[in-house]
Amino acid sequence: MEIRQMRYFLAVAETLHFRRAADLLHLSQPSLSLQIRQMEEELGAQLFERTQRRVRLTAAGEALVPRLRTLLRSLDEAINETQRIDRGLAGPLTMGFVSTALVGRLPGAMKELQATTPGLRLQLKECDPREQIAQLMQGRLEIAFIHGQLEERSLETLVLQRDRMIAALPEDVAPEGEVDLRAFAGYTSIMPSPVTAFGFFDHVQRAYQQAGVSPAHSIHTNLIIGGINLVAAGIGIALVPSSFEQMRVPGVAYRPLAVTPPAVELLAVWKRDDASAMLSRFVDILRRHAED
Repeated sequence: MEIRQMRYFLAVAETLHFRRAADLLHLSQPSLSLQIRQMEEELGAQLFERTQRRVRLTAAGEALVPRLRTLLRSLDEAINETQRIDRGLAGPLTMGFVSTALVGRLPGAMKELQATTPGLRLQLKECDPREQIAQLMQGRLEIAFIHGQLEERSLETLVLQRDRMIAALPEDVAPEGEVDLRAFAGYTSIMPSPVTAFGFFDHVQRAYQQAGVSPAHSIHTNLIIGGINLVAAGIGIALVPSSFEQMRVPGVAYRPLAVTPPAVELLAVWKRDDASAMLSRFVDILRRHAED
């Protein structure tokens, strides 16, 4: 039994008139009648009682109607879902990120993706850069957001944003203008956890090295916002990306550095051979946000 025969049967069942059903289906009446007879022969059951004056469903036909409606509804939904996934309008997207990625341009790109893709099933994993790259290579992530430099040929990268490194200082000790880190060598340095060989931790280390400073004491935190709150408590100072200036915390002042290290780049990373339409859609959105 073919799908088109199911639709023909339902058209006749709903109109109880072969000519009207044929008109709705853009078929000739003899062709429609032939299709229904072939369907009845294949099923081994009479579906309609036909007289010169009327057409009505048999008990077998009555039983078949709701089942075929449910079947065709499910089929139509499956076809629609398949087409939407193929166009990048529906389906899953698994994304990895470091906490610093959530301040700046990424949240706006994620918001646009969700607003324009109602069928999106977004799965988020916060993990360190090395774990993100491993999961990308294993196919457990489709896109990752990290700080660092990559030379893996199988991976494609996009610089989503570049931040200056700035100092977060307790307000009562913050100077006007630029900060010379040598003046704060005796302060506790609140740093990100050195969990990987590359990442934001390396940027902080490089900034101190370029300033010719070795902090007397350091504390490591998993989240930069946690470090900023420690600064507010007077525990020490922290070096943060300039995008974190929007994180206004009472008692904290942000200042540029006298010796400016290289920019902190946030990279979007994905496998070069990934043909996912959803991923392609997201990357297009990310490119627009990066250009802005």
